[in-house]
Amino acid sequence: MSHLSAVLLVLLAGTMWAASGTAAQHFYTQSEHIPLELTQVRLFLSSGLFFLLAWWSGGLRRGVRSLRKNPRLLLQLAIHGIVGIMIVQFTYFMGIAEGDAAATTVIGYTSPAMMILYFSVRYRRLPSAVEAGTVIVAVAGVFLLVTGGDIGRLSVPMACIVWSLLSGVTFTFAMIYPLHLLRLFDRFFLLAVCMLIGAVSLLPMTQVITEVGSFFTAGTWLDLFVIIGLGTVVAFFAFNLGLRWLSPEETAITATIEPVASVIFAWMIFDTHFVVMQIVGIVLVLAAILAPNVLRKWGHT
Repeated sequence: MSHLSAVLLVLLAGTMWAASGTAAQHFYTQSEHIPLELTQVRLFLSSGLFFLLAWWSGGLRRGVRSLRKNPRLLLQLAIHGIVGIMIVQFTYFMGIAEGDAAATTVIGYTSPAMMILYFSVRYRRLPSAVEAGTVIVAVAGVFLLVTGGDIGRLSVPMACIVWSLLSGVTFTFAMIYPLHLLRLFDRFFLLAVCMLIGAVSLLPMTQVITEVGSFFTAGTWLDLFVIIGLGTVVAFFAFNLGLRWLSPEETAITATIEPVASVIFAWMIFDTHFVVMQIVGIVLVLAAILAPNVLRKWGHT
């Protein structure tokens, strides 16, 4: 595969992820189903599709064999499935329900700054100048986005801010915790099992999966196709395929298309407008994501 093809695949993945958030926002205007229910249905249906991909890739048989050899790995899969997948999805959908997809996505993308703070605390070291700058710029960007530069008011609902930050925190966990699992399991098998576990963990709170037909109406079927088909299966497939041919830095840089696309979709579909200071805030968050990876790629860190 050419380098350009790999870049285009990762760009496609980021765009599809952004589209799924926008589709979720539209879904809430057409349906009475709540984020918890949407989370369960998305995870159940997506896990089935990922099991098919795992079977196609040969990862299903290898994964089952690994679990038979070491059943204790199931606990680790459960932790990732509940915290790293289910809660990430639920908090993201809650943020969208309380605010909008664009703000939730941009705020959630402060996760690289959260990761820097986590490693600084864990290893008891001060962040480098670039890392400290990343955190400061990310915080400043979110501040401008949610206030519009006016400290006396919020341009984004507080509930949306809280849920979006929680989504960023759990997404940070999802980027760190499963690294050892990725060395043991096929990516599709890992996603299939963890999504299934995440969906099952919601059964004590909702059994809406037994009424899944109520989700698919004339006003919502396209939203669900984007959320489950494009925003989950196609996006992860394209991202993982492109990942094989790009460096981690190139992948991280290219994947920043998601918050950009989310803002564009919000403007095109929902006629969402941002004041100048909010746009500056969005640019600062993007800079906080891009700068460390660009500098690392150029050998400056």
